[in-house]
Amino acid sequence: MYLKNVSGSPVFVNTELLKIAGVSPAINNVKSCLRKISGTDLDVLLLGESGTGKTFMARIVHELSERRGKPFVSLNMASIPEALAESELFGTVSGAYTGAVNKPGFVSIANGGTLFFDEIAELPLSVQAKLLHFVETGTFCKVGSTAENHVDVRIICATNADLQELVNQRKFNEALYYRIYKAVVRLPPLRNRREDILALSDYFLRSRGLSFQCFSPEALDSLQNHDWPGNVRQLKNCLHVTCELNRDKIIGPEDLVF
Repeated sequence: MYLKNVSGSPVFVNTELLKIAGVSPAINNVKSCLRKISGTDLDVLLLGESGTGKTFMARIVHELSERRGKPFVSLNMASIPEALAESELFGTVSGAYTGAVNKPGFVSIANGGTLFFDEIAELPLSVQAKLLHFVETGTFCKVGSTAENHVDVRIICATNADLQELVNQRKFNEALYYRIYKAVVRLPPLRNRREDILALSDYFLRSRGLSFQCFSPEALDSLQNHDWPGNVRQLKNCLHVTCELNRDKIIGPEDLVF
């Protein structure tokens, strides 16, 4: 499949990544936004509850862009200890601190491609100003060095937090907030796109070589009527566990592991 980029030349698209299951107005709006944004080199902010597929959508933006084929580096900021956040992002030089060695940071590893900050609200406030400088200039200094380095990366951020409220509470850098709040995509919770639940279920089942034939009509109704507080991630896990525990039988609503 081919799309046209801003220069008019053809861009090959990974059609597998375009298979975002669902036909609801909410998810169709997301698809439209992703196509428009991917044809630019704008930094992107993905907003949505936990489990709505922000990492998957970030990957789609990367694969639809001219940076496809270059690195896609995904960072979960909640998993990086505060004391290591700066060195993990920007790298270190030997002697910066006890035991420090020359090491590239993730911004260098992503050069030419896309750097995805999942849970950006968890980035320590002390490091946010340095990230702002990098986002604005493309330059950074390794920990323990004053030499400036330059890389070319596209930034995609994601969060389930209310960044504006965190700014009001002085827990998130205001300038960084306005810098990343440009091309914004809001991912709807699954309870607001119930008409997509069976399409998503079919996709996950087929990926396991299964089909709806192993589910009773009542079980399918239960799937569609559940609120799914964990969103798409919860639905996928529910189907996986339920199918593993109920092999070689028709699954009823009482068998579903929500």
